Amino acid sequence: MFARIAILGAVTVMSLGAQATGGRSAPRGMGSNDKHAVDSAAADRGRKTYAAECIKCHGTHTRGTDGGADLVRSLVVLHDRYGSELGLFLRKGHPTQTTPAANLTQTQIEELSHFLHQELYQTLRGALDVQDVLTGDAKAGAAFFNGEGKCSGCHSATGDFAGIGKKYDPPTLQQRFLFPMASRAGRGGRGGPPSKPVTVTVTPASGPAVTGTLLAIDDFDVSLRDSSGEYHAWKRTPGLKVVKNDPYAAHIALLDKYTDKNMHDIVAYLETLK
Repeated sequence: MFARIAILGAVTVMSLGAQATGGRSAPRGMGSNDKHAVDSAAADRGRKTYAAECIKCHGTHTRGTDGGADLVRSLVVLHDRYGSELGLFLRKGHPTQTTPAANLTQTQIEELSHFLHQELYQTLRGALDVQDVLTGDAKAGAAFFNGEGKCSGCHSATGDFAGIGKKYDPPTLQQRFLFPMASRAGRGGRGGPPSKPVTVTVTPASGPAVTGTLLAIDDFDVSLRDSSGEYHAWKRTPGLKVVKNDPYAAHIALLDKYTDKNMHDIVAYLETLK
């Protein structure tokens, strides 16, 4: 019985794959049917068809114009695999620059599909690439660091920040000075002791104050773990005094004050600390 289910499942997958590519499987060695694997040679030929028939309305990089849609965001293109959806759409008589799209051959449609997916993937890769953040004024960054930002109250260009510009690239510098609290819970925010934990001191109405690493706090409860590892928890009553110490409080407050210029200027300044 299980063997029969496996065979039926395989037949179903093959059938769906054929439907996704207009009744045929994806070209051998080009990838699975759940993603359109671009054939660069076919895309080059598709580019010529696009230039002859589509570019006027949809633009040089298929991002659209006032007269035509953005094809990178088109559901037809997103769902298309090797011309499966594109062919159905074009054969309905979509207008082109010279002849009705219905006159395009199946080969032209498949090549056009390769070109459109190539543009789509290039757009996605561009969105994921880290942009140049080293565009600020280092002198202005130093002035903010030592003045309005009050960064020099905790950090020093010749102390903890000495050589930081050599240690990290500009995008990493920007991330680390904006969100140093992101490393609070270890690498990636998980799986490690906090380097600078939030601490709290709780003083009951009667009894000694207890200080430790904050575990949880809200309007109703507070809990901590003291230096010996012992767990403590209290209900937050009017007589309970709670003093929280967050080493990143100043950084969090600055997030509401930074301008784009401040951020780029600080990165430019930190990058000079070689």
